Amino acid sequence: MQTITNQDVANSTQKAEDEIDLLELAGILIAKWPVLLLFILLGGGIGFFVANFLRPSYSSDALLQVDQNGKTAGLAMGEMGALLDVASPSEAEIELIKSRRVLDEVVELEHLAYSAKPVAFLPRLLHTEGRVDVEFLHIPEIARTEKWMLMASADSALSNSEFSIIDPMEKVILQGKVGDTYRIPVMGDTFAIRISQMNALPEEKFELTELDPRTALDILKKQLVVSEMGKKTGIIQMQIAHRYPDRAASILNSIADTYVRQNVEARSEEATKTLAFLEKQLPGVKAKLDSSEQVLSTYRKDEGSVDLNGEARNALEKRMELEKQLLELQQKHQEVSRLFKEDHPSVISLKKQQAQIRREMAKLSDETKDLPEKQQEILRLQGDVEVNNSIYTNMLNNIQQLRVVQAGEVGNARIVDRARMEIRPVKPQKSVILLGSIVGGFILGAVFVFLYRMIFNRGIRTSRELEQATGVSVYAKIPELKERKKSFTLIEEGGEDIASEALRTLRTSLEFSMGVGKVLLITGCVPNCGKSFISKNLAALYAASGKKVLLLDTDFRASELSPRGRKHGLSDYLLNKISLDEAIDHLEKLGFDLIGAGSYTSSPTEMLASSAFGDLISQMRNRYDLIILDSAPILSVADALTTSRYADFVLVAVRYAKDSLEGVEEALSLLDKAEVKNRALVINRILSDEISHYGYGYGYGYGYGYKKKYGHKKS
Repeated sequence: MQTITNQDVANSTQKAEDEIDLLELAGILIAKWPVLLLFILLGGGIGFFVANFLRPSYSSDALLQVDQNGKTAGLAMGEMGALLDVASPSEAEIELIKSRRVLDEVVELEHLAYSAKPVAFLPRLLHTEGRVDVEFLHIPEIARTEKWMLMASADSALSNSEFSIIDPMEKVILQGKVGDTYRIPVMGDTFAIRISQMNALPEEKFELTELDPRTALDILKKQLVVSEMGKKTGIIQMQIAHRYPDRAASILNSIADTYVRQNVEARSEEATKTLAFLEKQLPGVKAKLDSSEQVLSTYRKDEGSVDLNGEARNALEKRMELEKQLLELQQKHQEVSRLFKEDHPSVISLKKQQAQIRREMAKLSDETKDLPEKQQEILRLQGDVEVNNSIYTNMLNNIQQLRVVQAGEVGNARIVDRARMEIRPVKPQKSVILLGSIVGGFILGAVFVFLYRMIFNRGIRTSRELEQATGVSVYAKIPELKERKKSFTLIEEGGEDIASEALRTLRTSLEFSMGVGKVLLITGCVPNCGKSFISKNLAALYAASGKKVLLLDTDFRASELSPRGRKHGLSDYLLNKISLDEAIDHLEKLGFDLIGAGSYTSSPTEMLASSAFGDLISQMRNRYDLIILDSAPILSVADALTTSRYADFVLVAVRYAKDSLEGVEEALSLLDKAEVKNRALVINRILSDEISHYGYGYGYGYGYGYKKKYGHKKS
């Protein structure tokens, strides 16, 4: 059997309260739907405007392939490829693409330091803006930050071919044609311009701008996105966005072409340095070869023919191979030494390989010591000739290969896909902007509703808060109906709404609390709390349950219960102007009797403190089952405290979100001083947005006030 702990109960209670809070929040928003709709429409309108006002942006991309393994030049250059083609990671190539060396040239080629931006508002909104491509522009430096304008011709037939230049003083200084270059003296300097293309509306204006090339480069660098596709693939993707799709493709292709060309030039430059070194060494190698051949020829002439046995021939071939390897390593060492320091791993590795070959050559010399002296000499001389000849031949081949590289046809990068003009813009994403604006409008509307509620409705909101602070029970919470009822009570409207149900709950609670008590005093803390609404509807509900009820209006200053056209009431009776029977109205339709406030409003507290009022209450106790006294607000005047001595129970109406906790505590403190023990609270006029998930509400149309003259205040 599962045991339910106190913690489980507490968690369940907290969950229920959270659900109620969410329902209340949803109810608040639903009730304020006109405000939310206004903000949503406003947000949608702003989003629609922004989405159409933003200029479209087209993105283009290009692909490059970079050889990361150092094999590209090797395949094209044979043996010299290993010397010149050094492996390069993609990260290094990406930085080279974004370097000033590449982008500076692109800024100049694509004229990125010059621009002509359309400035008309309506064409921008309607996406009918024109376009001007500036090929060259020079604005006097002293006025470079001022506004220089280009205006298309007023003639629609010439608006794409003729233009005027307007200086910062709004003076036309030049009238020109597309394709021509113009230079005129301005401000002690020269204004120069050449327009390569123009497509504009008649008299459309464009703002001319000349940027510092360094600024244009920084802008290009921020716009350019370069990344490797995949991991260690050597495929580099370049992307850039521009207002015009053809310009985006052109700029990107210029970057790709410039980078590849510079890559080839770098390889060519390296080949040129190596070629110069080899050509410088070639005469010495040729002289050494000639000398070794002459020495061998002289020795053979002097000593005659000398036959070499198999062992000598093998030693000769092996020595030639070792000499060739040593020479190649020496050449590599010389080339690498120009690029790296002596402690670089590549340099150290070449030194170790050379030392190993020298040890093998020394070992081979020891092995040939046992051969005859003539064979050893001829072996040495023939070895020198063969090695020098091999060196000379290889050097000639390498020089030829380097001349091919020097021609500028070999590099380790190539263009895979060139940039192309895209059809659809990538920005703005109108649907995303519109949806975001609508959601933002809804959020702002909700924030406005809650802030307004917090600022202007800061009063009491929960019965728990009220009961914990005062120690007095809250018998009911009565909602405010959306529409003001024309009838005197809710019973006449059918009594099926939630406000009627809340009043029935209040009646039931009062029946248990009052017991045999007959006099119920209903008051409020401040005006407009709805006490008269509670009084008359409670009277109708008690009467409907079979009790004989008298509703007594003791609020002489601002009566809300006196029947229309009735001029006499309680004040007239207390002043002996009319009889009791004349003061009582029998509301047969509602089933209870009513004594209105009457026509006299002066000295109400004295009238209520008189013995005549006390005698009236005593007399009515014998005639009615329940007497309801509708009294003035307790914090406004002393009337309620005066009449509380005759009451068996006092009900204080608290207006939801309006009456403060301090006000309620002060009202209860006054009742304590009047020694009123039997009392309760009722929260009235709960806003419809707080209980909208029930689908009911109630609206009040009356106020509360005091007059200096006789008569009733109109509601």
